[in-house]
Amino acid sequence: MIREAIFPNTLCFIFVFFSISSATDIITPSHPLSNGETLISAKGTFALGFFTAPDSANRYLGIWYHNIPVQTVVWVANRRNPIHDLNATLSINADDASLYLTTSGNSTPIWSSPSFPKLFPNPIGQLLDTGNFVVKSFNSSSVLWQSFDHPTDTMVPGMKAGPNLKTGIDRNLTAWLSVSDPSPGKYTLAIDPIGVPQLVIRDASGSWIWRGGPWNGFGFSGTGQFFDVAFYREFISVFSSNPDEIYYSFNTVGDAISIVTMDENGTARRYGWEASLQKWDLYWLAPSDPCDFFSACGINAVCDTSRSPICRCLDGFDPKNPASWSRGNWTDGCVRVSTLGCGANGTDEFMLVRGSKLPDTAAAVADRSLDLDGCRARCLMDCSCKAYASADLSRGGNGCIIWMAEIKDLRVYANGGQDLYVRVAPRDSGT
Repeated sequence: MIREAIFPNTLCFIFVFFSISSATDIITPSHPLSNGETLISAKGTFALGFFTAPDSANRYLGIWYHNIPVQTVVWVANRRNPIHDLNATLSINADDASLYLTTSGNSTPIWSSPSFPKLFPNPIGQLLDTGNFVVKSFNSSSVLWQSFDHPTDTMVPGMKAGPNLKTGIDRNLTAWLSVSDPSPGKYTLAIDPIGVPQLVIRDASGSWIWRGGPWNGFGFSGTGQFFDVAFYREFISVFSSNPDEIYYSFNTVGDAISIVTMDENGTARRYGWEASLQKWDLYWLAPSDPCDFFSACGINAVCDTSRSPICRCLDGFDPKNPASWSRGNWTDGCVRVSTLGCGANGTDEFMLVRGSKLPDTAAAVADRSLDLDGCRARCLMDCSCKAYASADLSRGGNGCIIWMAEIKDLRVYANGGQDLYVRVAPRDSGT
């Protein structure tokens, strides 16, 4: 949900507007940021300052788009500890390069960033035109700390979402608790690194609400075309998985502006700024239909919104609990009708499921060296293999993903999706 920063009174707004001409993008130990002052990035793209949450008297230190009339807050520093007066100050410590946010008469910081050894003289806090607020030495490009490593509920171009495996920082989007309270809410949009990494929405207990699936070279398998393909002229997406980090990132093309948000109701959204209409336009959201919810039909079943009922067992499988299944309770899923051969002669076959969102890859493996024929052969040699699919559609089907557990959270699309090959006994492969 797009939120607006609210200034507490007209005088404060006039001061912020008036101060643009003399605004700076840095704070130093001798020049902190006080209430009513605002940092403006070099090209005027972003602002950092104090704002009041909607329908609330609580104030926060945040970052918002400076050149968009709808004051869109994209990052909040003290989201757990609001400011209750107008005398807050953001400072940077000359000795340890830590940022700290305090109020008058209270030496205990409301919020602070990590401290560093005094190997970094002349520390500054600088707001970049990417919307990233960084701590570094005045004459150095080496970043000690950055807000991009600690997102709130919004992803902007150039930011990475996903775990940094070296530092242990998990860069995910966590919703506001409510439209008036930016403290961490119930839902998180994250990259899950287990098995083959995939995009997920988790609730407060860690349970998955929605799964966007693995990256297939164009986008996440379960986000449909709208997340990464349909608007490719406006932004370019990048996904990387290496020993140091796993991340998704995007950059916009030309003057396009796009953001991804995680809202307090558990819905992830992508917006684009429509300059001609002076408003944010919703491009994509998830979950968006009954098949989007995680494992809506149980294991070894497929969800299809074009059919009624939406759930059906895969060919070669029957409902595990026929009575519940007939009542529309599909949570028990389906079981295999015929035992797989699993013999050295490779008698098992594969059923093609077209237009699919690839199933849950938490118990899957990826082999980038195989083509689909090689993947089929490898699957037949391992009785634990349940299915396979291409890993990278952008390279004409290079590499493959192999499922080593039951098929979970499979759906199909009328348009889009990709081919999945599910292992079945020969007698079950004809439908």
